[in-house]
Amino acid sequence: MDRKIPTVFLKAYELIDENSMDKLQDVETPLILVETVEDFKENTFWVKIRNLWTLIGKIPPLVPSEGDIVLFREKGQWGLFKYLGEEDDKVILRDGKDERTTKVPKEAVESLELFGKVMRVQERV
Repeated sequence: MDRKIPTVFLKAYELIDENSMDKLQDVETPLILVETVEDFKENTFWVKIRNLWTLIGKIPPLVPSEGDIVLFREKGQWGLFKYLGEEDDKVILRDGKDERTTKVPKEAVESLELFGKVMRVQERV
């Protein structure tokens, strides 16, 4: 008996440098990785960053929760931060290299172009 895992084809992009992204061929993805995301065909995608493949879930409909890594764009530059939570009117973030923690006003985070939260990272797809 040959049981096949259900799959779906998701959009894929490659981060070329800090300010440009190229479209790649759609990537076949196990359905179990994205089935909990509302309208997953439109709200999840792969991004190849150097030699790693990152599955991203769009914000919204997803909402960052404590410990999530978020892909964003600011002034034409791509970046990652770790969302650590909220305190008063501030958002607590940790940089993508996990070196510095900072508290920023909610308005500063809302002004960023949030692309999504990292759902999975792997070496190949």
